[in-house]
Amino acid sequence: MEENYKIAYDFAVEAYKKFQNIVKSIVLFGSVAKDLKKQNDIDIIIFIDDCTIQWDEELISWYREELEKIVAMNKNWDKLHINTVTLSVFWDEFKAGEPVAINIVRYGKSLIDFGGFFDPLKMLLAKGKIKPSAEAIYNALRRAPHHLARARYGLYLAVDSLYWAMVDSSHAALMIANKVAPSPEHIPEMLEEYFVKKKMLNGKYVKLYREIYGVVHSLSKSDINVPSKKIDEYQKEVDKFVGEMANIVKKLE
Repeated sequence: MEENYKIAYDFAVEAYKKFQNIVKSIVLFGSVAKDLKKQNDIDIIIFIDDCTIQWDEELISWYREELEKIVAMNKNWDKLHINTVTLSVFWDEFKAGEPVAINIVRYGKSLIDFGGFFDPLKMLLAKGKIKPSAEAIYNALRRAPHHLARARYGLYLAVDSLYWAMVDSSHAALMIANKVAPSPEHIPEMLEEYFVKKKMLNGKYVKLYREIYGVVHSLSKSDINVPSKKIDEYQKEVDKFVGEMANIVKKLE
């Protein structure tokens, strides 16, 4: 922790030397600021003044180039993860009680705050002076269904990938047996006919194929939910399934 804090502080000093009054605060946040045992990137936010300073294309370009140079010259450049935020944008989010802005202030540690911007916000938050706006509450609630939809789609993609692993490996086994690769819905019958009956494949794998086939097509219609624990089980079983198909291919080569 102390080493990462020193890396962050040294970076902040160099950045402030270069940018001076453009920068109001440089803040450490993320795992290092929270003193978590597992620390990867050193997350730093640079708050720049867009209230009293007019940012044109030339200034923006200069700032980006100089910031890249400072990071590149740091021997720990690969650990630094730098974000730049304008005062006006952050203030709007903070006073509205947006969770991301609130947590940055709650858990962040100022490395440099010569502008007196960050630490006063931290005190206001600690004293309960910052209340979430109705808009922030509504926005947070509105985002929840979107995250659920993404999670659901992620589960669908996971099962769909397992399904196609079974389809492709089954096609390989059937083709080596001189059979025309069938459409996915006909694979179970052909596995049963050409491999299970010949004692080359355990019937449980045909059952597994039918189960995952049904799950994938039900998920595409949003009919069911699949717990992530169940997906982990499917992954292990499909791995075995693919291994069985590979064994059949080797035997029939």
